[in-house]
Amino acid sequence: MKNGQKRFHPLARLAVLTAAALAAVGGASLWLQSGWRAITPTLQDQIADASELTGFTLSGQIAWRGGYDLLHFTLQDGAIRASMELDAPYRAVEQGLRPWYLVSRSYVAPPQDRDTLNAAATFTGSGSDGSKILSVPVERVLRMYTLQLPDNTVIRLAAGETDADTYATASAIVRPDTVWVSELDGGYDFHWNGAGMETETAWSFDPTGGSCFALGAGYGVCWEQDTLGRVPGLYRAKGLTLDEVAALPRDGLVRDREVLCASTEFGTLEPFYCPEDAQEALAGASMADGSTLLLYRTAENMLCADLVNAAGSCTDHRELGEAEDWSDILPATTRLLPRTTDSEAFLTITAEDGWLVLLRAENGKFTLAKLMEDDIFLRPDAVALNEAGDKMLLAKSEYVYNIGGSATLRSPTEDSIELRVVELDSGHVTYIGKLQTGAERDWARFYTTRNLHDDRYITFDTLQKDGGLLP
Repeated sequence: MKNGQKRFHPLARLAVLTAAALAAVGGASLWLQSGWRAITPTLQDQIADASELTGFTLSGQIAWRGGYDLLHFTLQDGAIRASMELDAPYRAVEQGLRPWYLVSRSYVAPPQDRDTLNAAATFTGSGSDGSKILSVPVERVLRMYTLQLPDNTVIRLAAGETDADTYATASAIVRPDTVWVSELDGGYDFHWNGAGMETETAWSFDPTGGSCFALGAGYGVCWEQDTLGRVPGLYRAKGLTLDEVAALPRDGLVRDREVLCASTEFGTLEPFYCPEDAQEALAGASMADGSTLLLYRTAENMLCADLVNAAGSCTDHRELGEAEDWSDILPATTRLLPRTTDSEAFLTITAEDGWLVLLRAENGKFTLAKLMEDDIFLRPDAVALNEAGDKMLLAKSEYVYNIGGSATLRSPTEDSIELRVVELDSGHVTYIGKLQTGAERDWARFYTTRNLHDDRYITFDTLQKDGGLLP
């Protein structure tokens, strides 16, 4: 006898659900593909055409703050390729957002004043974790530099005593024994914050000019001026790990608590290469074949480039040209631009005027050493040379983020990066164009109430030894 109930067909329903799921995934994939392709960079020619870009390669990525997606792009021979990387590794996303080398400054209690400060200090506040704040007037302080190297080791250097501002007060935070305190947190020892402009500008914000580079199995820094008992040049930097710092003997007291004094120096800077005629060391960089580059200025304002071997001996020296009207009042800023090979180094120098340094090296010798004055103050953010070495491609952007210390991240104004091709010998511009970055088509414009360019940023590919990702 037949009943009126329908038979259950689980396989048929499963097939329908599977088809629906595949359709949904396919639709999402199609939407994502069409979505990121809609914001792929495009090339806009303004003077000449893309054939002038033959022989040049420029690559980078677009990222969004708070996200983990990267849109990779490559401009090669005038054609653009792009690909989207969803959920990219953290290090890739953070490339360029966090400085790989940091220099910080502090004002701390001079060792000889510690007993006096302890006797005069009074508790002036407390924290929710049971911490107590000690405060005491100070008349003089010791200036300190802390250098954090890319391998997270640390060097601490004393930079001499100075008078504190009128009515200056030092403080120290005494935390309960149950609260862990890092020896690099200056708050646990007597320190002074709130220095005035005159005190702040009386000493260099960074004696290395932000120049840190791979040197052998470790790192080196470029010491700019003749100061703190060190002459200008390249120095081998050896820092301590956080565990090694924590293991240092306690050499002072805050009231009755033993501490590692914030005035205690540790780590070393050993001279590696310091030419006698250097008035100011501008930058160092790790080059191919184990060589190291030093860019420096003489007392006669001649800009020079030296290649140095692993033993610290100069293997090639070039006088690049005279930097006329060099100002000793305005500090010079030298920046190593992104590069994809260590046989090349491109640097910008910004002082009262601007210069661009182009270098190629092989087997310890320069094959190209060129100084070009930045007549229009372009200050490019990336440079590429063609294989012949007779033309360069300049990529310019102007939006600047300060990401800590002397480190900055540049990202394009509005929605484009300006491109120029320049002949090295004549300085003649053969191409001008724009790399439209797709900002006007970016999804972010629908969900952000802030400036769109605060949420998206562009970085150019560079080597691991310079803080990038390329091997």
